[in-house]
Amino acid sequence: MNRPNDETLGKLLRKNKRLTRDLTRIETVFNAIRSAIIVSDSNGEIQFANNYARSVLGIGEKVSSIYKLLSGMEDAVMEVAENDSVVLREFEITYPEPKVLSAQIIPFNFGEGANTYALILNDITQERRSAEERIENEKIASVLNLASGVAHELGNPLNSINIHLQLIRRRLAKFADKIDPQVLEAISDSVGICTSEVDRLDGIIENFLKALRPMRPNLAESDPIKPLAETLKVLHEEFVNLKISVDVDSENQLPSILADENLLKQLYFNILKNAMESMSQGGSIKICARSDDNFVKVSIADSGCGMSDEELSRMFEPYFTTKPDGHGLGMMIINAIVRAHDGNIDIQSKEGDGTVITVSIPRSEPAVKMLS
Repeated sequence: MNRPNDETLGKLLRKNKRLTRDLTRIETVFNAIRSAIIVSDSNGEIQFANNYARSVLGIGEKVSSIYKLLSGMEDAVMEVAENDSVVLREFEITYPEPKVLSAQIIPFNFGEGANTYALILNDITQERRSAEERIENEKIASVLNLASGVAHELGNPLNSINIHLQLIRRRLAKFADKIDPQVLEAISDSVGICTSEVDRLDGIIENFLKALRPMRPNLAESDPIKPLAETLKVLHEEFVNLKISVDVDSENQLPSILADENLLKQLYFNILKNAMESMSQGGSIKICARSDDNFVKVSIADSGCGMSDEELSRMFEPYFTTKPDGHGLGMMIINAIVRAHDGNIDIQSKEGDGTVITVSIPRSEPAVKMLS
């Protein structure tokens, strides 16, 4: 058997060194790409994953199957195998953080007897959110235009009706001594009901427009607790009459926020009124104010009747209400105020077990993290 001479061995070593260098370069390029790139076999076993894929999907040492990471991936691979073509999919993940990913699944055959698949994933979470917000804004704009026209058309006749009801009251008072007392009382009651209904319709129109009209908050550096404290002071007598206890637990020296204090008062007023109306036999409201690196968070928890899953899912729908005399726009207004402050709102509720509403408003200056 011929042994390789020194020249041949040297060529092989140099070629191996070049291949190793080229492989390192290719791996560096793959790790620099801001798309998740994964190679797996037909059983879902991961053979390669670039750094971005490991970060986006939370791939650790113990994770070896792409099927465990992406629900529906196995069906997609089967479709690729059957058609021998590229398949496009979208996946939603919750770990390590919620994301929407677009995927291309590409078949490869390296001649080793087993099919291999390349998976290229791109994060489209922001695009999806932007598209949903654009659609929502377009819907709101179209409804607002319609509502403005309807409000104008309804406003004039309602105003006319209200004027004539006032004239009827004056004429009744003028001829009171000539009308049977029982008849006078019945007519007065009817006029009162009509006046009340006109006021109610005026209120519905006003609240509807207020809920949909784009808010332009007058932002200024503000104490996050001041609007809440002033709102609690306004509602104090109602709390006492309804036998509702209020407990406030606030972090010392909360950071300031950029906010419109009047809008925040309206926000807290609506949330607290909802809490009060959910407790017919007294109860308690617990308020907790905390901050993190980016937000000041105010949680308002009540011991009221709570909501079912269906009611919770429809909270921000216009005109959806569980109250006999509610107009179904309060939560829509609350959401609009929070969005106008670039904040977030989270609602947790269980039927018969109360509701917790947490409002997060950005700090005026995010905290600076110190590197240890």
